[in-house]
Amino acid sequence: MTETRMTSQAELRKYLRTFRLNAAPTSQASDESRAVVDHIDIAGRRIPRFTNEFWTAKQRQASSLHEVAYRACFKGQLPRFFIRLLSGAGDVIYDPFSGRGTTAIEAALLGRNVIANDINPLSRMLAKPRLRIPRPDDLAERLAQIPVEPSARADIDLAMFYYPKTEAEIVSLKNYLQTRRNDGNEDTLDAWIRMIATNRLTGHSPGFFSVYTLPPNQAVSPESQRKINQKRAQSPDYRDVKQLILRKSKSLLRGISPQQARQLAAIAENARFFTDDARKTRGIPTLPCS
Repeated sequence: MTETRMTSQAELRKYLRTFRLNAAPTSQASDESRAVVDHIDIAGRRIPRFTNEFWTAKQRQASSLHEVAYRACFKGQLPRFFIRLLSGAGDVIYDPFSGRGTTAIEAALLGRNVIANDINPLSRMLAKPRLRIPRPDDLAERLAQIPVEPSARADIDLAMFYYPKTEAEIVSLKNYLQTRRNDGNEDTLDAWIRMIATNRLTGHSPGFFSVYTLPPNQAVSPESQRKINQKRAQSPDYRDVKQLILRKSKSLLRGISPQQARQLAAIAENARFFTDDARKTRGIPTLPCS
């Protein structure tokens, strides 16, 4: 038994030395794509440890589908490295703290089944729709069908964030999506539009619906936003909500091939997204110990 275990460990060490992140031929792989392994001693056992650097300036070299604004998210290459190393096609990848869904999306792109959980419902809203890639023409047609009530306003004063016409478009879109959901008519196009719109609500570039404010997913009070506006000598300008949704969608989908879209749709059939306390994710069945 000892001899077998040693042989297995030797084979593992050999595999780790040759494993490459991008699965490129040896002559094409860069040094940074190698699995860099050292060892630490724990309770007298020599344990291999990966020391690759993943948090680099090359953040955007992963799939374009990951480019959803979210604070403190890691790059797609990080879960990709371990998913490819430690699992095979058709295996289940579970992320108990899924955030914007980087691990779930990367797993699906690699042909793995997906279970994702995050107690913040924003996680499911941002991740699940990205497994159902819309056709651009269908998306544009759906957006064109959504009515806009020019006088629509939010229940609270948001004039420090949005130009009146932009606010009307946001509130009209919200009302449309809520009605579709309440009537049981919500489909994958609606979910995609909600995902993009939610992610574009506030930010600090012209790609967002708001005037310059805090980064996405961070709250700022109306009074604090007034101070930001005064300090920057700015006021909300018009942002075309439907056009920004189309623009962001085009950006997300620019690197997705038809084959990848089909694979994502296949994975979506069995993908599961929970919003539970990670200690008690009851939707995942308990498997008997062997």
